Amino acid sequence: MLSVLIPVYNIDCSILVDALLKQFHKVKIEYEIICVDDASTTEIKPKVHLGKNPKVRLIKQEKNLGRSSIRNLLVDTAQYEWLLFIDADTFPSSDSYIENYVKTIKEPDAKPVVFGGIDYRLVDLTSDNYLRYKYGTKREKIPVDERVKKPYLTLLLSNTLIHKSVFDKVRLNPNIKKYGHEDAVFSFDLLKNGIEVRHINNPIFHTGIEENEVFLEKTKIAVENLLQLHQKGIINPKVNKLLKVFVNSKRLGITYFLAFFHKLYGKKLEKINKQHNPSLAIFDFCRLSYMSYVYHYHKY
Repeated sequence: MLSVLIPVYNIDCSILVDALLKQFHKVKIEYEIICVDDASTTEIKPKVHLGKNPKVRLIKQEKNLGRSSIRNLLVDTAQYEWLLFIDADTFPSSDSYIENYVKTIKEPDAKPVVFGGIDYRLVDLTSDNYLRYKYGTKREKIPVDERVKKPYLTLLLSNTLIHKSVFDKVRLNPNIKKYGHEDAVFSFDLLKNGIEVRHINNPIFHTGIEENEVFLEKTKIAVENLLQLHQKGIINPKVNKLLKVFVNSKRLGITYFLAFFHKLYGKKLEKINKQHNPSLAIFDFCRLSYMSYVYHYHKY
């Protein structure tokens, strides 16, 4: 009935898998949990010994496939018709997490794509990850009544249920190798194909919150990737706010000035973003100016 698919890279997901097994024990359905390690570069020592559980498959890749292709591989490995994508650095926010999805599946008018939402725990906040935590709580932790207004703009693959027949029609783009925006590309493909996305209140905690320095570097990679995807016609501004603002700014002829500003003050903006209680408005401006800088000074 349900295949839980967890892409793994340089992280221990044994605590997550153990929690899911306990929840599945209560719902009594056919299921499997598949974890594929995408050629991790660090040795991972599980905190929970899962033993030889026939419901759990742990697969190790020798070559890194990337964030999209690894999920396609997970689907190709799955045996059941319903697929639940969960990131390795997450944890169920309630003891009825799996049960809630099973109820959704069994509804007479069940939709083929369901997003449960993202949540954050105060216990995971430190002095070194404040920027990522604030971004997550303000931009990703969105109530279901707000998400339904923009169903494609708020979809994240870290907690998404999808029917296999639909995924086979709209697979993740294997050309996306770098970090970031495979969710937005997937959402755009769903939109183009007229596939409805349902939003419910069944969040999962994002526990792997990067430190400020790491998050800022990953943000740069994500911005570069977003620009490349747009230039190749793979992603549309309809499913990404930053890209929409950039396209409008370019039309108004102000991206060159933004690029020049970043060239002069980009490092100072990064220092401001690392401070306690950073402003997301400044963070957004930093991303926009960096995209303009890459566009004008480092054209692909």
